[in-house]
Amino acid sequence: MKRRQSGQAVVEWAVVAFVLLLFALSLLALGQIVGQYTAVRSAASQAAFAAARAPSEPAAIQAGEDSAYQAMRGSQVEAFAVRIQAGTFERGATLTATAEGYLSLAPFPLVRQILGQRFHLQWQASALIEPYRSRSP
Repeated sequence: MKRRQSGQAVVEWAVVAFVLLLFALSLLALGQIVGQYTAVRSAASQAAFAAARAPSEPAAIQAGEDSAYQAMRGSQVEAFAVRIQAGTFERGATLTATAEGYLSLAPFPLVRQILGQRFHLQWQASALIEPYRSRSP
């Protein structure tokens, strides 16, 4: 009777250890996704605020893109792109910066089976174009 209980305990431990391992790996993948999503959010916000302080629309687009790419330096996001939509670029108007990219799930094969090869990350941030700053028309 004792020998049978010992075998049962080993089987139970193996099942529980497998489930805990899956849970731990899922938490690591989720942490990676959240961390890179935060980087994309930050890039969009920084791009919007940098563009809103620029003196002209072309300068706003360039400043926004530069700020976004600098914010993403060192991240693991692939195919990163930022779009600045300034509209008419009038004082007091709102401009929008959209940042997006993909996170490769190659290091997490089990999660990759559920979510796919890459996870799409996107964020849109808006900023008020500097209403009080003097600039040439």
